[in-house]
Amino acid sequence: MSVSLSGLVSGVNINQLISTISAAYQQPITLLQSQGQSYQTTLSAWGQMQGSLSSLQSALAGLQNVGSLNNRSVTLSNSSAASATVQANAPLGSYSLSNIVLAQAQSVYSQDFSSASNTAVGTGTLQIQVGSGTVANVTIDSSNNTLNGIAAAINSANAGVDAAVIYDGAGYRLTLTGANTGSGSAFTVSTSGATGSLSSLSYSSGTSSGMTLSQAAQNASFTVNGLNISSATNSVSGAIPGVSLNLLAASGSTTLTVGTDSSAFVSAVQSFVSAFNSAMGTMNQLTAYGGPSGQSGPLIGNAALTSLRTQLLNLISGQGIGTVPNSPYASLGGVGVNLNQDGTLVLDTGTLNQALSSNYNAVAGLFGQVGTTTNSNVQYVAAGSATQAGTYAVGVTSAATQASVTASNPVASGGITSNETLTITSGSTSVAVNLTSGSTISAIVSTINSALAQQGLSGISALDNNGSLELQTSGYGSAQSFSVVSNVAAGSGSTGIGTTTLTGTGTDVVGTVNGQAGSGSGQQLTVTGPGNALGLQLTITGQVTGNLGTVTVSQGLYQQMTSILSSALNSQTGFIAAAADGLNQTINGINNQITQLQQSAQAQTALLTQQFQAMQAQLAQLQSVGNYLNAFFSTTSSNSSTTSG
Repeated sequence: MSVSLSGLVSGVNINQLISTISAAYQQPITLLQSQGQSYQTTLSAWGQMQGSLSSLQSALAGLQNVGSLNNRSVTLSNSSAASATVQANAPLGSYSLSNIVLAQAQSVYSQDFSSASNTAVGTGTLQIQVGSGTVANVTIDSSNNTLNGIAAAINSANAGVDAAVIYDGAGYRLTLTGANTGSGSAFTVSTSGATGSLSSLSYSSGTSSGMTLSQAAQNASFTVNGLNISSATNSVSGAIPGVSLNLLAASGSTTLTVGTDSSAFVSAVQSFVSAFNSAMGTMNQLTAYGGPSGQSGPLIGNAALTSLRTQLLNLISGQGIGTVPNSPYASLGGVGVNLNQDGTLVLDTGTLNQALSSNYNAVAGLFGQVGTTTNSNVQYVAAGSATQAGTYAVGVTSAATQASVTASNPVASGGITSNETLTITSGSTSVAVNLTSGSTISAIVSTINSALAQQGLSGISALDNNGSLELQTSGYGSAQSFSVVSNVAAGSGSTGIGTTTLTGTGTDVVGTVNGQAGSGSGQQLTVTGPGNALGLQLTITGQVTGNLGTVTVSQGLYQQMTSILSSALNSQTGFIAAAADGLNQTINGINNQITQLQQSAQAQTALLTQQFQAMQAQLAQLQSVGNYLNAFFSTTSSNSSTTSG
């Protein structure tokens, strides 16, 4: 009798069987992974779209202030004679500059001394006066009576001159140079209580003793189209409207031409067009149907993205908000920005340049927020984020004023009859102005202005008001304030200021725009009352009150497109953020399912492996029993056969 159990395990590949069963467990995982990859592709597409729109938004920023870009160029036929810069909207034209004389600072030098640091010059007081300004007293004693010490003491005194010690090859000389150019900055040096050689450091025009004049103080002068111009410095503003000159060469001449320059504007528009085309190309690709590969874009059919595309294209093709109807520059197409069939743009720079030359402000209004006014006393400054496009009436109740003080009586034709000191104070700065007996109103004005400029109160100036002394700030508004007092009582022989402190304070402009209340700060009026003009800022010049015409604010492409893009890109409420959040949640859910299924599959596979291993052990035992039985029965049968024989 033969017993065999080998058939129970023969032909059974346990590893293959487990692998087959595990593969069945992986099928739903693979399906979920495929779905997750699809969602991930869509999420990446939204990220790509967001980046492209963000780049467009950044390029739009270049259009925000196109109205203030410099639209002028300045050229000079002889650039060695002068250089120049020009402001936006300066009048176009050519100007002939000739007979240039350069401004100079006065310079004097002393006799030779054998040493700069070891030779004692002398002691006493140096008295330095620039123009008709206040005298600066510089004390020279045993601690600083060398050339180097004297130079350091003068420089520390801020007397309006710069001191230095130079070596001329034979000895050392003290040099004094005016801190400012112009004839009004000529200076004198006198001494009192001088010992040794200190008196040799004096200087006064027309005297032969003391220091020697090496360069006289003089104003710059030149002619513009034959008109004589004078300036205390070589930097001249205002001689030619909107142009700042820097004179470079004496006796030079040149022709200055102010022309148009639209390069900065065109460059800003080109950057926008490039960014818009990039964003539109990305949008077209991600929403495309079919294509060469037959695969549609991952964002095809998205309603929010389709709506955004429509809004952007409508802004390009529609009329600008706040522009004049039927104007040739009421739409982007009219200035050379045209749409292609795929929604991208093509820019005709020739048309744009021509439009800018014809009406710069009108074209600027298409791209940025620009304001135009009908009254020369009203200038547009800026619009706030809440300002709406439109035309608004401007009304001024009271104009801004400067801080001003006028003396109680005019200065006598023969001048004041005694020395007088005026003390002018603004904030923490006080300036004492010493006036000498006999000073006329002209000399008083000159002395005060020189002293104020030298001692840090250049924002206040003196002027002749029909023979009376008037002090006035250059700025306007309630922030402007100063006081003045004299040591001489007001009267026919004085300046008329008197011994009672007089205070001048300016006032702010008061007015409305569009009937909305405004807040004044000097000459600037900002609309603070509720309404469409909220946030609009204007500058009101002059003293005219009442109805001052209108201001028209255009809402350009920058404001409109920025609003749309900001809404779409908002990290909290934008549809791109919402789509990304939804996809991330879905992907996270799928990943959680995959993790759970993988854990389950691993557990099932481990269980099957354990069960098959147990079965294999049992089969091995059965196999062993079978082999034993076969051997037993084989032995028994053999013994029986032997016995029978």
